[in-house]
Amino acid sequence: MNRLRAELTARLRNLAVLELANTVWIGWVVFVTLDAPMSAANAVGYGLAAAHLVIGALYWAAKLRQLGAGLSRPPLMGVFRWLRPVCAVGLAAGLVVIATALADRPRGIEVVPGAVLYGLAAAEYVNYFQWQLMHDTRADLRRLLRTRRVRRSHLYEDIRVHRNPQAAR
Repeated sequence: MNRLRAELTARLRNLAVLELANTVWIGWVVFVTLDAPMSAANAVGYGLAAAHLVIGALYWAAKLRQLGAGLSRPPLMGVFRWLRPVCAVGLAAGLVVIATALADRPRGIEVVPGAVLYGLAAAEYVNYFQWQLMHDTRADLRRLLRTRRVRRSHLYEDIRVHRNPQAAR
C-alpha cells in the first residue's frame, strides 16, 4: 500500500470512528454534563443529530470498504439514496416538534439543547446529502479559496453516480 493510500485509509477510518464517538460525546455533554431533561425537544434534537452522525460514520466506512476492496463505487449506495428523503422527512417532523416546544418554553433547558442539536442535525444533513460544509484539510481549504464556493458532498456525488453510472465524475 503506498503512502497516499495509507493516509486516505487512516483518514476514512478516523472520520468513521469520530462520527460514532461524537454521538456518545454529544449525548454525554447534553444529558449528563448539562443535565438536560429527556424532553420531547431534547430527545428529537439528539435523535436526529445522532442519526445523521451514524449515517456519516456508515458512509465513511463504505468509502473505506471501497478503497480496501478496490471497488469502483462504495457499497450500499442504494441504502444511502433511500436514507436521503427519509432524513429530510425526519428533519421536517423534528422541526414541528422543536418549533412547538419553543413556542411553549422558548428558553428553557427542556428546549434549547434540542434546538441546538436540531441545528447540528440539519447541518449534518446538508454536509452529507447536499453540500460539503466541512473543510478540514489543506486540499479542501485550497479548493474553497480558489473557487470561492462549496462543492457537492462526496455522498451526494456517490448517490448521483449510483443512480446514473454514466454520470461518473
